[in-house]
Amino acid sequence: MSMNHSLPGSPPLQQQRMTRRIIAPPGAQLVKCGIILKRGSAGAWDAGMVESPMVWFDQWAKRYCMVYTGYAHSSPEKSGYESVSNPQLGLAWSDDVFRWEKDSKNPIIGPSRVHGSPDSSGTSGGFIYHEDKIYYLYYIGTTEEGYERGLKTLNLATSNDLYNWKRFEGNPIIPPSGEGWRRDAIWHPNVVKQKDMYYLFFNASGLVNDKAEEYVGYAISTDLFHWEVDEVHSPLLVGSGVPGTWDASGRTGDPSLYKVNHTWYMAYYSWDGRNAQDGLAWTTEAEFPLGWRTYEKNPILRIGPPGSFDAQHAAKPFIFRSGERHYHFYTAVDEADTREIALAIWPGPCE
Repeated sequence: MSMNHSLPGSPPLQQQRMTRRIIAPPGAQLVKCGIILKRGSAGAWDAGMVESPMVWFDQWAKRYCMVYTGYAHSSPEKSGYESVSNPQLGLAWSDDVFRWEKDSKNPIIGPSRVHGSPDSSGTSGGFIYHEDKIYYLYYIGTTEEGYERGLKTLNLATSNDLYNWKRFEGNPIIPPSGEGWRRDAIWHPNVVKQKDMYYLFFNASGLVNDKAEEYVGYAISTDLFHWEVDEVHSPLLVGSGVPGTWDASGRTGDPSLYKVNHTWYMAYYSWDGRNAQDGLAWTTEAEFPLGWRTYEKNPILRIGPPGSFDAQHAAKPFIFRSGERHYHFYTAVDEADTREIALAIWPGPCE
């Protein structure tokens, strides 16, 4: 994608030259607050790792709520991906966005254990959309034990109370397809509404320009159940693939969208083959859902120094905004492969 576009909200070019100052777009400046949701204690359903947060303010509970993925610790003698299994989704609650308490009823939805079903071995990467007193839970279903193993598809379940979920009979709503960008797997969903249309952004594993990686595309719906993937314009965003850059792999993953005034922004992650970090793209309201440009100063969220809680990876973003306050939730991974959920904000300080 081109990186030579002026960002919305920036002063005119002449003014930039006079002041030698460019206003950063919303979400491009961040202060790290640290880990806000840890792994469970030994033997807990989420003792292996926690990741992939999604946050909203729940109008019924009058509290902030987070849906996240937890993994059991299946192989204590190992670390990272090889040490976990049984992905399930849980909830956490907060009164201030900074301090979180896990729900005592966790996990809220896990593997169906039904042979041949798209989520027989795991549920991960959850996103909740709330409308007309119904919670719509979009999630990744897996079919083999371990960390994101087997066939990965996008699925849907609905609930009136966040605890009793009914799987959609038409699952999976989006499976891998074709020989192109979504050939192999479907990953993290993000649903937004524009006028009378719903847009589901997600990353998929497949082939683009002979490179096998993950890329962001989208689908549309009028009822939140039945989705049509735009195969003409997807993928929407592809990493540079340039050696030595933060997105040298070409990957674009885990899109998280938010709108400020008349501009849409997408936080996403990429990696250079060693470290994963978060970047930012934007498009105009008139061009949405197309026309994405990458921010020239990516990545906006970088790994921490050696020994820090996110020294290996600082990625997989979810953006929550309240007024002018910007909350960037992400998965933090240290050098020992400890995977937990962290928060960065703007403006600071952390509270």
